[in-house]
Amino acid sequence: MDTLTHGLSSVLLARATAPESRRFADSRTLSLRTRLAAGFLAGIFPDSDFLLRLIDGPLSYLKYHRGVTHSVLMLPLWAGLLSLLFMLLWRGQYHWKAFYAVCVMSLGIHIFGDVITSFGTMILAPFSHAKFSLPSTFIIDFWFTGIIVLALIAAWVWRRQGQQLALTGLATLALYVGFQHYQAWEARDLGREYVRHQGLEQAEVHALPQPLSPFNWKIVIEQPQHYHVSYVNLHREQVVPEPDEQAGMFARINAIYRPLDNVAWQTLPRYGEGIGQKLAQDVWEQDVLKDIREFMLFPALYRIEQREQGLCAWYEDHRFILGDTRNVPFRFGACNNGDDDWRLYRHQGDRVIPLR
Repeated sequence: MDTLTHGLSSVLLARATAPESRRFADSRTLSLRTRLAAGFLAGIFPDSDFLLRLIDGPLSYLKYHRGVTHSVLMLPLWAGLLSLLFMLLWRGQYHWKAFYAVCVMSLGIHIFGDVITSFGTMILAPFSHAKFSLPSTFIIDFWFTGIIVLALIAAWVWRRQGQQLALTGLATLALYVGFQHYQAWEARDLGREYVRHQGLEQAEVHALPQPLSPFNWKIVIEQPQHYHVSYVNLHREQVVPEPDEQAGMFARINAIYRPLDNVAWQTLPRYGEGIGQKLAQDVWEQDVLKDIREFMLFPALYRIEQREQGLCAWYEDHRFILGDTRNVPFRFGACNNGDDDWRLYRHQGDRVIPLR
């Protein structure tokens, strides 16, 4: 989930759980304004791990993003440290314990908001780097964020009923996520039907939430050497006409998803085809790509090419491929300049960036 949505969801939770307005000064009871501000700051704190990208480059970011700052095991510690920090920020006006419950709830709803996306979250860090995901929601979901914003506006306009309106917003949000999980089940069932109809063996079905609509899904059927991929809209009744060259980005994305009675499947090789297939598999198993293998959930060969860095094999993840677009955010590979060592690079646009 995007950082702003995390902060707003924490504010909504803080408003919904706010005690009745206090009449007298109390260092253990936050004012409503302070409670909401602390909730927002605590809610965005886990994403401070983006600093890894600035300090140690994209590889460390891939390895450790959504790691210890997103861990349920570390949550009590982070809540305590944030509470002490907030006590200092508010110049001792409140006891640190006054902030603790707000910090716990804000960190908790942030972790939940990330677990329901397909990126993966290390909720057991630092003791385990296993990534957990119950993908129901796209990482930027305008409907999800819109529910939160509307509930916060309503709670601000009708302040006397603010707590009830915030609770209603949270309940609506929970129903929306539940509805998305039901849609995910429907999409996986469509994939399972394709597996049965085609007689595919060693096939595992995955459903990935997509942008613009909760009805948009990408179905990925994984086999040892191939992927079967389909883009479907579970509510659409007609195929959207192919947009012209002047169409905007949203229009082009919207046209990708097809109705249930007109689903199109693509069979895509994992490591390419022909004489380059064995090379692609061999390079993928090189030690230099160990971290990339751990990060990519549905790895596939992008291409093999000759560059000034040597012979290069590039890989991308089907989680981040959207239709025919080639603007894939995470594309990595290895190059060999004639010696025995493969070196790690990132492929970004037309640039090739060396990594440690």
